[in-house]
Amino acid sequence: MEHIGIIDLGSNSVRLIIIKIDANGSYYQKENLKETVRLVKDIDQTGSLSEKSMDYAIKTIQLFVNFCKAHNVTHIIAVATAATRRANNRKIFIERIKQETGLTFKVLSGEEEAHYGYLGAVNTMPQTSGLMADLGGGSFKLVSFRDRMKENSSHLPFGSVTLTTKFNTKDKPDSANLKELESFLKYSYKSLPWLKGSHPIIGVGGTFRSLARVVRKDKDYVPDITDAFELTIEEVQSTYNKLSKMSLEQRLNVPGLERARADIIVAGVAAIKCLMETSGHEKIITSTSSIRNGLLYEYLNRYTKDPIVLSVLTHHIDNLINYYHLNETHLRRVSNLAVTLFDQLYQIHGFNGFERRLLLIASLLHEIGTVIGMEGVDKHTLYMLLNAPLHGLTHRERVIAAYLAASHTELYLVNIDQYITRGPLLWEDKDLIKKLAIILQITHSLDRSQTGIVTQVRTSIDNDQCNLRVIAKANADLEINDAKRSVKIFEDVFGYKLNIYRS
Repeated sequence: MEHIGIIDLGSNSVRLIIIKIDANGSYYQKENLKETVRLVKDIDQTGSLSEKSMDYAIKTIQLFVNFCKAHNVTHIIAVATAATRRANNRKIFIERIKQETGLTFKVLSGEEEAHYGYLGAVNTMPQTSGLMADLGGGSFKLVSFRDRMKENSSHLPFGSVTLTTKFNTKDKPDSANLKELESFLKYSYKSLPWLKGSHPIIGVGGTFRSLARVVRKDKDYVPDITDAFELTIEEVQSTYNKLSKMSLEQRLNVPGLERARADIIVAGVAAIKCLMETSGHEKIITSTSSIRNGLLYEYLNRYTKDPIVLSVLTHHIDNLINYYHLNETHLRRVSNLAVTLFDQLYQIHGFNGFERRLLLIASLLHEIGTVIGMEGVDKHTLYMLLNAPLHGLTHRERVIAAYLAASHTELYLVNIDQYITRGPLLWEDKDLIKKLAIILQITHSLDRSQTGIVTQVRTSIDNDQCNLRVIAKANADLEINDAKRSVKIFEDVFGYKLNIYRS
């Protein structure tokens, strides 16, 4: 087991994450710290960082180093981005950091910064093609990708902080400044014709996250998850219009908007809005990844030199199973039985690949709630699947899988209506969960002893009868009797009488 720290000295803030890496290769973020420094704001006319901003940054880094020592961090990866890269006195600054904190910072090029942002996004998002847009305080990194492979990459020399300063949008901006800002942005984007496309924008960085939180709060949306939250161009335009008409004092009280970002949010959202309008992208998928995630994947795969995971969803499911030391053998037996039964019951349920995938996900993670406790495991399972770092799903898929996994012994639909009226679910998803839950409950029962006694199932449909033949390598009375508890519910849901027996 090891703990590593990753420090990102950005143009707007300094960030630290601490990752615990277990002996089995699983990993988990244990800490996430941020301090707003605004290096890029205090660059003087000669292009040098001010003594004040350098002092504050170094004190923050020293604090983070001490924090790492307290948490037994054995290795720190430290990088600096646009503000440091462009500063005339960057060598002096980096040397001061080394002398005063003991850390050697690598100053990333714009291309490297864009690459790490792409790595973080492509390893955590369900979309396989799109435009990664990472908006920082002093630069905007853009990467187009197809089938998860990078196609085009660029970095523009402006960000939320520099745009705010240049176009005076900190407080309530006048219409002339906003018009000038938007003209500048659209002109800048037009120099990159490859930005155009219909795939979604994968939004990375604090401005995208803040925008998503503001929209979520305004809609009273559930679940309270930023990662993979979807924004339409209409929502972006509406939010921009609202924020740009506010004073700084008013923005400080906008629900969901981080106070430290209230002064730079107008310019930041303008950059996003104009990107969408210029490029033709009509949807944003918000990502909580960052260049820190990209650096993490590079470190985890430092021996193979291949930092792109084979399958996002499979990778993160396996990581949760291994990190929490769940009984993987039992989980995979249940999932195998579940998808087998699902396939054999097609004549009854008529579902396809979308529903099969959700059943597979839920069956692999249906016991994750036990890491909190056995008492109330259904609600613990729901909580874990809505809050654990499970990447690679849309919000609708995630909520369905969470309720399905929570229903692995009995149907659990507590508060589900709010996810329909205020969230991503459809009304018909309740019926979907009920039907898939029966399949999961039966197959969970068929490995009740967790010894693998039941090896296979065979079903046949005869008029209004569904015959489920259990193939076992030893006495399976416990498993079959437990599965029979679902017989009446099966009939109520599917309209078929269920007979379960061992051949």
